[in-house]
Amino acid sequence: MTEADRAVRAAVYAHFVEFGTAPTKATLASATSMDGRAVEESLSRLAENHRLVLAPGSRSVTMAHPFSGIRTAYRARIGDRTWQANCGWDAFAILSLLGDGEVLTDSPLDTTTWAWRVGDGVVSPGGFMHFVVPARSFWDDIAFT
Repeated sequence: MTEADRAVRAAVYAHFVEFGTAPTKATLASATSMDGRAVEESLSRLAENHRLVLAPGSRSVTMAHPFSGIRTAYRARIGDRTWQANCGWDAFAILSLLGDGEVLTDSPLDTTTWAWRVGDGVVSPGGFMHFVVPARSFWDDIAFT
């Protein structure tokens, strides 16, 4: 990965964390002090190397794991901030990166939203599931985890 690619990738993630949405090319150009063409070339390389996913036929970021740039049925929420996730596991991953909160998903059966509270390695949807190791500490000793 080139230094330009690293800068664009870091700017993509920083934008997702701060705003909960995918950045535009103009935003990335401003954040990296690169011109639009250089940003597009970097995004293409990042997508070719499976570092992120672009919308078909465009250079718009739709996925930078675990973040989704499009509305999905899975979300992570901390306080009043929400991030779209590509799947349920990615919603848990967002919380492991950013802090305790809730994983939300739309019920496939009706219009309700299901929520799991996540705090200190405990997931509680009414009953409790407990992870012996909090997700944010998995790599401290991945063999034990």
